[in-house]
Amino acid sequence: MQKLLDFDMVIEAHDDGYRTHVVASPAGEAHADFTLPFSDEGLENLVLKVVGSIGRARRQVRRIETQERQLLEDFGGQLFEAVFCGPVGECLERSRMTAENKEAGLRIRLRLPGALANVPWEYLYDAQHGFLGLDPETALVRHLELPAPVRPFPISPPLRILAMISAPSDTVGLEVEQEWDRLNDTLGDLTRRGLVTVDRLESGNLAALQRPLRLTEYHVLHFIGHGGYDENAQDGALALEDADGKTRLVTGRDLGMMIRNRRHSLRLVVLNACEGARSAQDDPFGGVAQALVHQGIPAVIAMQFEISDTAAITFSQSFYQAIADGLPVDVATVEARRAMFAEGNEIEWATPVLYLRSTDGRVFIRGRGSAAERQAKEAAERQAQEEAERQARLEAERQARLEAERQAQLDAERQAQLEAERQAQLDAERQAQEQAARQARIKAGPRAKIETDHRARVPVLAASPIVLAIPLLILALNLRTAAIFISRPSAWLILWSAVLGCVVAAVECSRRRILGWIVPMEFIFAWFLLYAIYQLNPWHLHRLGHYLPVQGTLAAIGAIFSASLWISTLARSTRGRRDVHPLLPALLGCTALGFGVAAIAYAGEHYSNLTALHDNAGKVFAIASVLFFVTLLVDLLSPFLELARRLQSSHASRPPTTPTTR
Repeated sequence: MQKLLDFDMVIEAHDDGYRTHVVASPAGEAHADFTLPFSDEGLENLVLKVVGSIGRARRQVRRIETQERQLLEDFGGQLFEAVFCGPVGECLERSRMTAENKEAGLRIRLRLPGALANVPWEYLYDAQHGFLGLDPETALVRHLELPAPVRPFPISPPLRILAMISAPSDTVGLEVEQEWDRLNDTLGDLTRRGLVTVDRLESGNLAALQRPLRLTEYHVLHFIGHGGYDENAQDGALALEDADGKTRLVTGRDLGMMIRNRRHSLRLVVLNACEGARSAQDDPFGGVAQALVHQGIPAVIAMQFEISDTAAITFSQSFYQAIADGLPVDVATVEARRAMFAEGNEIEWATPVLYLRSTDGRVFIRGRGSAAERQAKEAAERQAQEEAERQARLEAERQARLEAERQAQLDAERQAQLEAERQAQLDAERQAQEQAARQARIKAGPRAKIETDHRARVPVLAASPIVLAIPLLILALNLRTAAIFISRPSAWLILWSAVLGCVVAAVECSRRRILGWIVPMEFIFAWFLLYAIYQLNPWHLHRLGHYLPVQGTLAAIGAIFSASLWISTLARSTRGRRDVHPLLPALLGCTALGFGVAAIAYAGEHYSNLTALHDNAGKVFAIASVLFFVTLLVDLLSPFLELARRLQSSHASRPPTTPTTR
C-alpha cells in the first residue's frame, strides 16, 4: 500500500444527534445524519470489558475469548452502520472502487468533536471488509486540522529514537532497567542492521530533555511510563519525575513546549502510557496526544487503553521496522496493528491511536535527495575538505614561523649571554686595574691616600644649588615680611631661575648621574615654577583664591613630597648606600619643614575662623622664613664643599717644589 487516496470525514453535532460530512474523497462529497447506537454508560461498560480482557492477557492468557471478540464486532458494526449510513456509505464504496482501479488504498481521516474523541473508532467494523483498523487497503487516522502545513523531514538511516523512561518512586513500581532492556531487545535487530539507534535519557524529568534535543537531531521521542487522565482538570498528563524522584504530572502542552526545536527534526512521539490518547469532551487538545499535535508535532501515537507488555513490544518492533522501511506513519501504524493481531492480541491491536497532521501521512522521507542536492552535498564536502587542507597548511606555516621565532630568540639569548660574559670579563679586568692602582697609591704614601679619600667621596651638584639660592632667598625674605604676594619683578626672577635651575640640574645629572640630588632639586625648581606662575597671575589664576588656598595648597604639596624624599633618603643612608651625600637629608628636612610651616601660615591667612592661627600668622611666616634661610645655607654649603674638595685634590696632586740653590 504505497499510495493512499484521502477520504476526509467531519463529524459534528446536529440537532439531537450528529451529522457526517464527507468533505473530500475520490467519489466526491456526501453527508448523512445519525445517532450513536449506544449511550455513554454503554461505552463505559465496553471500555471496562476491554480493559478486563487485557488484564487477563497479562495473566498469560494467550487469546481472548470468542465472546469478547464478538462483542467488539457487534460494537464496531453498529458504529459503522450509524456513521456510514446512506449517501456516506455509498460514497465510501465508490471511493474504494476508484482507489482499487488506481491500485491505491484509502486514508480515512476522521475529524471528531470533543464529545466523540474518546470513542474507540479503531473498532469500526464493516461486514464485508472486517475491522477498518486492520484493513490492509485502509489507513484509519484521527486528523486534527491546523493551519500550519507539515513538510516531510528528510532523514537517512539510522532512525534516531530518544527513549524517556519515567519511574517516580511514589507510583506503581516500574522496573526501569527491565523496560530499557525490553526496548533494546525489541529494536535489537533494527539496531544491528543500522536502521535504528536508541539513546536513553539519564532521568525521567522534564529538564533532562533540553540538552539532548539541542545537541542531536532526534526523529522520535519514545516515552515509557505511567499516564492518566485528571478528571478534575479535564486534561491528560504524564507522570514524570521531579528533582527528588517523586511524581510530577506534566500535561501535553508543557511537554510540547519542551520538545519543539529549531531544526524540527522531532516528527513523531510515541506515548507508551495508559490513557495517553484520552481527551476532554469539550477540548480536542485536552489530552496529551492532542496537545502535542497542537504544539506542532506532526504525528503522535498514544494508547487509549492500558496495553500489555507483549502487545507493546510487538507494536514497537513492527512500527519502527515499517518507518525504517520508508512507509508513511499511518501505513506503519496499520502494519503494527496487523502484527499485534497476528500475535493473538485480538483486542489490544486497537489500543494505539494515531493523531496526524500530515496530509499524506509522510512525516519522514528518505534523505537521498535529488541529483542537485547530491551535487550540492558533494560540493559542500569538497569545500569542507579544501578548507581543512587550507587550515592544515596555515597551521603548518604557523608552526614553522613559531619555530623560526623560537630559534631566533635562542640565538638572541645566546648572543646576549656571550655579550654579558664579555662585559663581565671587562668589568673584572677594570676592577683588577683599579685595585692595582689603589694598591699602588697606598704604597705611594700619605699624600696619595689623601687624594684617594677625597675622590671616594660622593659627588654633589655644583651649579644648580647656586641657582636655587635665588628663589630660596626671595621666598625667605617674602615670608619674613609676612606678605602673601610678592612683587612682579621678584616673581619673574623666581620663574626664570626655576627654569634655568631645571635645565642646569638636568645637564649636571646627564653628565655625572647624581640621581640622589637631581630628584629633590628638580622638584623644588618645579614647585618654584608653579609658585611664580601663580604670582604672575596669567589667565586670572588669583580667582582660584576665592575657593581654594592655592599658596597654602602648593606649600602643603611641597611639604608632603619633600618629606617623602627625606624619608626615602634616610632609609637609603641607614642601609649603607654610598650614593647618599650627608648634606642631602639635611636639605630635604629643612625643605619639608619650611614648606609645612608655610602651608600652616597660609591656612591661617585664608581661614579666619582659626582664631589662634590667624592672629599668629606673622610669627608662623617668620618661622618659615628662618627654615628656608637654613635651607639656603645648606644648599650653598654643598657646592662650596665640592669646590674645596677640588682645590684640595689639585693641591695634593701638585708635585712638591724643592728650593733652588744659588
